[in-house]
Amino acid sequence: MKADQFTKNILDLNTNILFIGIVEKSGHLNISSQREALDKYLKGRNAELIISESAYAVDLRKGFSSPFGNLTSICYEYSSLRILIIPVKDHTLFLLLNKDVNTSDLIQQIYRIINSTKELDLYS
Repeated sequence: MKADQFTKNILDLNTNILFIGIVEKSGHLNISSQREALDKYLKGRNAELIISESAYAVDLRKGFSSPFGNLTSICYEYSSLRILIIPVKDHTLFLLLNKDVNTSDLIQQIYRIINSTKELDLYS
């Protein structure tokens, strides 16, 4: 499955997903799908910073895999929305969510898509 179809499949899981992007280890946003534009919430450099930080956070936390097990997700909760970060291969999924979404259920649904996809090409 190509990256654009992968992001669209995840976006279709739940109307509370506002934005999903695939972020390279370098912090570069490779591809995205959106229900609402990211710049509605984050303007200019702030969007770049939070997306880059998500890849950096995943990379740092992978260092705790030995004592804690594999990192499955990171969730930041703000008063108006949530940011969900999920490591996939050498990439990071960055999701902007409405505050009232059940992140536990959503994470399970996303991992079902990841695990059911035999070939996942995150570069195209």
